[in-house]
Amino acid sequence: MFAHRLFISVFLFAILSVLVSPSVMAGTSTVDLVALATPSMRIAIVDGNEQAILAYNDSKIIELKLLDADKNPVVGGIIDLVLVNRPSSAKAFKLPVLSLVTDPIGIARIAPFALTEAGNYRIMAQLRDKPEIYAFIDFGVNEENWVMYLVFGLLGGLGMFLFGMNLGADGLQKIAGKKMKSILGTFTNNRYMGVLTGILVTAVTQSSSATTVMLVGFVNASLMTISQTLSVIFGANIGTTITVQLIAFEISHFALLMIGIGFLLKYSRNKTTVYAGDIIMGFGFIFYGMKIMSISMAPLRSFPAFREMLLSFGNYPISAIIGSMLFTALIQSSGATIGLIVVFASQGLITLHASIPLILGAHTGTCITGWIAALGASAAAKKTALLNVLYNIIGTVIFLPFLYQTLPFSDFVVWCTAPFSSSAAREVANAHMISAILKMLVMFPFYDQIIKLTHMMIPEESQEEVTRSVKTKYLSGSLLKSPELALGNVAREILRMAGHVEFMMEKVPEMISYGREETIQEVSFREDKVDTAQYEITKYLSTLSEETLTEEQTGVMMRYMSIINELEGQADLIHKIIVPFARAKAREEIRFSEEGFRELLGMFDRSNENFKLIINAFATHSNEQADRVMKSERTFEVLVKRLRTAHMRRVFQHKVQSIETSTLHMDLLQCFKRLNNHSIEMAKSMVIDWYNQRNQPGAAEAAEVAEADALVEVTDEDGLPPLTDNSTHD
Repeated sequence: MFAHRLFISVFLFAILSVLVSPSVMAGTSTVDLVALATPSMRIAIVDGNEQAILAYNDSKIIELKLLDADKNPVVGGIIDLVLVNRPSSAKAFKLPVLSLVTDPIGIARIAPFALTEAGNYRIMAQLRDKPEIYAFIDFGVNEENWVMYLVFGLLGGLGMFLFGMNLGADGLQKIAGKKMKSILGTFTNNRYMGVLTGILVTAVTQSSSATTVMLVGFVNASLMTISQTLSVIFGANIGTTITVQLIAFEISHFALLMIGIGFLLKYSRNKTTVYAGDIIMGFGFIFYGMKIMSISMAPLRSFPAFREMLLSFGNYPISAIIGSMLFTALIQSSGATIGLIVVFASQGLITLHASIPLILGAHTGTCITGWIAALGASAAAKKTALLNVLYNIIGTVIFLPFLYQTLPFSDFVVWCTAPFSSSAAREVANAHMISAILKMLVMFPFYDQIIKLTHMMIPEESQEEVTRSVKTKYLSGSLLKSPELALGNVAREILRMAGHVEFMMEKVPEMISYGREETIQEVSFREDKVDTAQYEITKYLSTLSEETLTEEQTGVMMRYMSIINELEGQADLIHKIIVPFARAKAREEIRFSEEGFRELLGMFDRSNENFKLIINAFATHSNEQADRVMKSERTFEVLVKRLRTAHMRRVFQHKVQSIETSTLHMDLLQCFKRLNNHSIEMAKSMVIDWYNQRNQPGAAEAAEVAEADALVEVTDEDGLPPLTDNSTHD
């Protein structure tokens, strides 16, 4: 009885001791107490873990070591081997041994064995006496030509990625292209709105480098100022993070569906629907390219050396920045570089801390695209490209102290986005966005100082250099992807070309009156400018024709081609006929009769008036003014006949000056007529529809023809209407 009571007392005391023990209060189980009470052991994998094995080749020796709590080897321990994971195609694979016994130094070895099927394998080594003590052995088996598959997959996936970005960006720009110019012009006057504009435009172009190239073109074309572009550059660096955020979404399973839907939409007759198809198909190629790169790089997880190299970027951030910068400059896409970083992160090949220097390097490397676009452009365009370079380099330098383990920026990213980051890829995308936003916030107060630094580094072009330059001003290759903007700038360049022709026309009376050499030299220089402009505009329009254009845009392009050819024809006439005449007049005395010279000047005034009228019609899009020029063709023919008749009368009257200058007089009359014909052809190109010929003349045109016919009947020289009368233009 006493023994029974003693047993119950001891049992209750034991239970009470367990209940009030700190370990129980901390949530430790009874099993844990037993494990803690006994000397713990562990299985250490000494060699052979995480091997990369080629199919149909033997593995390396795998060494396991059994250690007790004091890290002393345990002799005679029995370790069982269990195959936990294998590829679905390797169902016939079996382990060569199922159990091992540790030798006198606590080592157990798995002899080399052959593997035929590619994939990932996992073996669990478990202590027989204590099943809770175990370790995993992982190794991957690659195809014999896995390097070729990796390279092909990486290049092909990257190509699909870049193609998708270009295709989607083209579609977005074609939809928003008409509004792009007004958006940039309206909102960039305010710096804060300029940042939002940069975000919006970059979201459309899907590339900060594309936005920078566009800015370079706008500044070169005098559509924007240097001060306006910096705020857009701020926003562009944030806008490009939106694309990376989309990439980080794991929706690659829908990539082929998106490609299929986009392909079907391209058969629509509605242009907007076709462009929407380009956008959807572009995103499909982006996500499918990412999937291909991810699959092709999966074998690299079996190579510890490659993982260690990527992880070392966190310890050597400057080297990582330079390497990423060079790679991005090579492929000219920061989105592609960061997309690769996202793939690395999704495969577990790189940590967030090691990826941040690569992101910053990509920001800087993408500046090379804008700088290439600025080569050969104006000083203002070069300053725009330099602004982007300075902004990203200074921003990278600011981040340098936070790329080391002492004060890592990666911890801040994790702290900020912990509720929203569900994967390593998402953390990389978040780091990209946060770094861009912080860089903008830190540097925004130094807005004016950055612009001043740019002006110091690249001086302004002198006015004389600008005047004497024969280069075009408004043609920008960066605008070719936006046909509306490109055609708008072609029109500006045509007006600039017309300005040179106008200068030459204004100098004609002076040249035929005096023949001064300095005037002739300036006219010849302007003719060089006109020739250069015609060549460059023709080449530019030829390149633009390779883009997808609407019927209306094609018609505008054909109209512009016609107009520049007519302008070049006018300049050519002045250079080949008027200039030689002016030089001959300077060498020898050439005197027209007073009546003849007055008629020549009057004839030229009529030609010059029509030229100014058609250029004004082109600048103001006035078909009414162009119609007036075109309808004066018959009247002008009549006027030429009358002036020829008047000159022949003076010749028959034996006026010496008329006889001596008869050939020159007729040549000049013909030259002025041809000058006017070029203006009339420009008017026709503006008024006549390229696809449907102009309708028959209306009542107003019939009256014009009747008036011209009536003038033919006039034979009395004294009855000629005054040459300065503008009635023939009405």
